[in-house]
Amino acid sequence: MRRLEEDKNFFNSIVEKSIIQKNSILYKVSSYAGKGTMQSFKVMPGVEVIYNDISLHEPIRKTLNLNVDCVEITYCLKGQVEVEFKNQKYAYLADGDVCLFGYKTEAVSCDFSLKPFTGITVMIYLPDIIESLNGVLGTDEFKKHNFFKAVFFSDSCIINHANQGIEHIFKELFVLPEQYKSYLMKIKVIELLLYLMSDMDYKKSEAVYFSKSSVDKVKEARRIIINNMDKHITVREISKMVDMNATDLEKGFKSVYGSTIFAYSKLSKMKRAKELLSDKRLSVLEASLACGYASGGKFAKVFKEAFGITPTQYRKELK
Repeated sequence: MRRLEEDKNFFNSIVEKSIIQKNSILYKVSSYAGKGTMQSFKVMPGVEVIYNDISLHEPIRKTLNLNVDCVEITYCLKGQVEVEFKNQKYAYLADGDVCLFGYKTEAVSCDFSLKPFTGITVMIYLPDIIESLNGVLGTDEFKKHNFFKAVFFSDSCIINHANQGIEHIFKELFVLPEQYKSYLMKIKVIELLLYLMSDMDYKKSEAVYFSKSSVDKVKEARRIIINNMDKHITVREISKMVDMNATDLEKGFKSVYGSTIFAYSKLSKMKRAKELLSDKRLSVLEASLACGYASGGKFAKVFKEAFGITPTQYRKELK
């Protein structure tokens, strides 16, 4: 079984074509949906590993629809994913996070458009995985009724920041040598499953769930930042504008955009500064004022911290 083949309702909107390779199927993202690939390997009965490297323009607004007992384990190497549930709660997967997702969970949208996403998904299908594990390990201790029980009976995804052991396993999956790759992939997946089943921490989600109204306010805060590049607006002022407690706004903003409000605003202004400096009709001071810096010296310092060179040096390099 392959997730991208079985759940066609979910993936048809983004997959342009599939290419059958020696040991995998490569799915290419349609140009109108974004760009990137998803490469699926059938590791053994009950296990599929998908390497994701995608950037999408819009959220996938389709209900997950796999009529089998399965668990999705996704590791985010870099990027961000917003998951919206049927109860209008939101959760976020960011750099270094691991998400365990049972298919009894009713998710109605997955948004990969916040940042380009690179990660690995391990799909576990019952009952085949039970037979595979018992066969490979020469035991009969794995039973369907208690396999990842906490995930199957959860009504939302379980998100934790990967500890050192789990992160090490996933990072090794990225660099497997071609020779014996299929064998090594099988070993790493079994190691991952045993690690997760023996570590009770995965059952305790560290994820913070947000209501739709809270997410809307966080996104409005971002629009305020982008639309007021020439001003210095404090977090407290933004929180009043969106009618949200400053602490909750900071927490929500960090989850949604992976950055503090201050850092996001500063980097956005510096990216804008690059665009303005490319216009030869504007002086460096005018670019500085347009980005909310009355002091040319402060502007130059922040620009250099962001890009390693001063605005004047950047303009010379353009020439």
